Amino acid sequence: MKSENRQSAKAFWTEFMMSFFVCTACICILEGVLGMIFLPEQRFGYDAFFSPPLFGFVSVLFGIVTYSKHELTMQEVIVRRCIHLLLIEVFVVGLNYAAGTIFSTALVIVLVLAIAVIFVAVYAVLYVNDKRSAVLFNEELKKYQKRVEQEGQETDDR
Repeated sequence: MKSENRQSAKAFWTEFMMSFFVCTACICILEGVLGMIFLPEQRFGYDAFFSPPLFGFVSVLFGIVTYSKHELTMQEVIVRRCIHLLLIEVFVVGLNYAAGTIFSTALVIVLVLAIAVIFVAVYAVLYVNDKRSAVLFNEELKKYQKRVEQEGQETDDR
């Protein structure tokens, strides 16, 4: 039982960290691209380097709404992910507004769409990683099953 809990905790933290780093990297790219397009004259100090990790951390933290102790249906997963995305959107736009940063309507729409693209990208990377892990696990399982079959046949031959 302890081993299962340890594995589960390890998987949780691995996914949390992977989500954080992918999200933070995408946010850095997004800020650079949108900044060059919409605010090319604006320059920032070194403190600006802290905003992508902050947004990444809070975004991943909001992922708690997707957590469940039981298996979720596909519809429940979709609803929870939509709530997760909505929380992120409200947080980012709300924090900018609270900080006194006023954007044009076009920039707000682009920002909201870009956040959705990042959201999808993070889940796509997690999906690809999970699929790769499943393929590797199944390959190892097949090797183990063949080895057990061969050992069983050797025992029968004796």
